[in-house]
Amino acid sequence: MILSIPYRDFRYTAVLLVVSVALAFAPDAYLPMLARAFMLPISLTMLLISGLALWKKYQWTFWTALFGALLLAGQMITPVLPMSNLERGPSLRVFHMNVLQPNRRFDEAITEALESGADVVSVQEVSEDWADALQTGLCGAYPFAHLIPGARYHGIAFFSKQPFKQICTFDLAGTPVIEALFELEGGTVRLVTVHTTSPVSYGHFQQRNEQFEILARHLMNCDTATIVVGDLNTVPWDGTYQRFCYRTGLSSTTPFQQRTWPSLGPLAFIPLDHVLVSNGLALRSLRTVDIPGSDHRGLIAEIQFPQHAQ
Repeated sequence: MILSIPYRDFRYTAVLLVVSVALAFAPDAYLPMLARAFMLPISLTMLLISGLALWKKYQWTFWTALFGALLLAGQMITPVLPMSNLERGPSLRVFHMNVLQPNRRFDEAITEALESGADVVSVQEVSEDWADALQTGLCGAYPFAHLIPGARYHGIAFFSKQPFKQICTFDLAGTPVIEALFELEGGTVRLVTVHTTSPVSYGHFQQRNEQFEILARHLMNCDTATIVVGDLNTVPWDGTYQRFCYRTGLSSTTPFQQRTWPSLGPLAFIPLDHVLVSNGLALRSLRTVDIPGSDHRGLIAEIQFPQHAQ
């Protein structure tokens, strides 16, 4: 049977099968993690290959590529908090943007934040120049602010229309985290904005995983309604992300098709930026927006407090 398959068809089939199975069932290690982060574009490429194989009449390549596309797509389907159907009740609109530290399009990015209509704004990769521009541009609409500018893409800032009940900064294995408490109509809410380390090397991969471990311990065993937002440098189907959700009880709001990096106009390849919420909170809306000059798309999320939480 195998000998009757044309050589090229057999060769393409073998390569596609090995790639598909390896990506789908690879261990939770550094190099497989990097490859698995790009499963969505790889899955779409497999689908394209299946179409080309059908056109070229490579039957085995067609079926293997189609199988690979479906196998990888199945790996990306993870639990996501559904949209709320509640039309009334208090809510909090959160705008998050990673501005890309070398980016100089200050005014355009600030305009995007102002036009979001958000109650709170989370900003990451805040340099000294970005801190000055953000304070000048946002202080009128967002008089309550906490900024930790920094080099090497580690700066972070948080702006609010309402006063903080409490706000603090703590070190997360080398990067700053801002944690704010608000007293809102729906009750007390804790908002945490965090930018974990990009796993560009094995050492950074270990640091990122350590950061998730520390943050999980910090967030556990607290009854306060919690929202975590930021560039977490991971995808929803990554084991580290899923373990973090399990340990903290936070629900992911990130579907696999909500891609934020790298941004190419309205397009992006993988979902690195996230909003997670604790039990009792609901998601009214979530969408991505363009951040001028950045390599990330921004997020606008409206988090709802159910009526019974008042």
